[in-house]
Amino acid sequence: MFNLLTVFRKKQTGVFNNLKAADQWLQTLHHEDAYEAQKQINDALSRFLKSQEAPSKERLKVLMHLDESSQAFQHKLGSAYFNHQADLKRAEDALWKSMTTLFSQFAHAYQQFIREIVAQRGKSEFSRYLPIITARALRYYGQNIKWGYFHQESVQPVMWKRLHKYYQMSEESRFASTEVSLDSKQLSSCSNEYMRILLLDMIKPITLKPSQLERVDRWLDRWAPLVELDRDCDPDTHMHCVDLSTGAGARKLLQEMHGPTLRCWSMADLYLQIRKSRAGLSEGEWSEHVELGEDCIVPECIDLLDYVARYWIRPEAARRLHRAPVEDRMMEMACGVGAIYSCLRPDEQGCDQNIPFEHWAVQDESEGGYGLVEARHTERAQEGKLVLVKPSGHNGNWEIGVVRWKKDSDSGLPALGVERLSDDPKQVTLTSVENSGGQAIKSVFLPKLYQRDIDSSLILQTPDYRDGRLLDMHYRNNIFRIRLTEVVDSGEEWVRTHFTVLGNRREQAKT
Repeated sequence: MFNLLTVFRKKQTGVFNNLKAADQWLQTLHHEDAYEAQKQINDALSRFLKSQEAPSKERLKVLMHLDESSQAFQHKLGSAYFNHQADLKRAEDALWKSMTTLFSQFAHAYQQFIREIVAQRGKSEFSRYLPIITARALRYYGQNIKWGYFHQESVQPVMWKRLHKYYQMSEESRFASTEVSLDSKQLSSCSNEYMRILLLDMIKPITLKPSQLERVDRWLDRWAPLVELDRDCDPDTHMHCVDLSTGAGARKLLQEMHGPTLRCWSMADLYLQIRKSRAGLSEGEWSEHVELGEDCIVPECIDLLDYVARYWIRPEAARRLHRAPVEDRMMEMACGVGAIYSCLRPDEQGCDQNIPFEHWAVQDESEGGYGLVEARHTERAQEGKLVLVKPSGHNGNWEIGVVRWKKDSDSGLPALGVERLSDDPKQVTLTSVENSGGQAIKSVFLPKLYQRDIDSSLILQTPDYRDGRLLDMHYRNNIFRIRLTEVVDSGEEWVRTHFTVLGNRREQAKT
């Protein structure tokens, strides 16, 4: 059989100089094992990178065709890596090296063409391909970074500088948001590929299993476009930022941060998408299940959604979702666990007269909570404190929340951001199952907040919490046997925890 590889090795008729010859050679790879086929592609790319041939339009077309044709092998070998970790053993290192070598070589091959276009000041014969070349380079650098996480490799400063440079170039040339084809099926943009790398790096990726990280990366195919980079940074709107002049990734946006190389972004749209996806999985919506991956196992996917949300969405994010300004409205506030127990007494006699109340003006409100301003300085309402709030002068229900931030407003008055945890909190009594003679434990039951898909939970004082603890919860005329599970939030004196209901019975009438 005629060996097309001998043709490939000849400089005059090398495969990268001729699209037809490249296609013929690629057709022969379909008869090979996926690993062997990818090995040959790696060898071909290595020779391409070492070649003295000048970049040309024809060679670029061959490179892109080779890229697109290799996708099937990448997918097959990637699936084997993610789904058969226990069986790979010795083969794991060889497969990992094959994949990372491929990604690195494709990225560097595209980089050669980017450099040529820049050197020719956009006058080369393939300058119009710059948006697609840059997006593909960013994708392959991103894939190489992701696979580096599998071996506990962090992103080096020199790589961040390269990524920042490519994004800044796409921004200055006004094609950052231009959609281009990454392969025959998928569209993306330089902005989306850059944001995808930033978001993936934010979630402590080294701590995740390869299969979990791959799942999040697939989600980002759909989700990265929900996050837009802005030049004008506003801490009241944006949550994170990246400095294009540094060798570092994303970081929290602080009030004093500004400058021409800073790019910032809000997480509001991504937050809403995560909540929608989580609710869809919880309610068994098949369409959402398909969107997140047909191999998505519901409990595991929900846990992973919660995990990424903790790193992408800071707790005070809730106040930034569709905030509406409010005029001429005051809120009454009680601060601290003791005050909460007093005001939520089961006998409904109202708050103890000795509770010190504070009165705050509502500056803005969202589904997630309130922005409040007080007319005088206070020491009680501090960040991390539990609070009860309700409109001043009303006899309606208390809402329970937690102070997520405190700062001086533009007027110099203290301002608070309060996240709403429940609009119908109930004080309940807990008794220990292991120690029947033990003292009753006060707790606050927070029913599920359906509009924000927040599951029901309990608030206890910190010493009363223990993971897995068995308790009886006395609520109305029922006793629920419960087991405490994971902590979902906490402060200095309190813990908010989920729980599992193991059974219930009617409480015996007292005689």
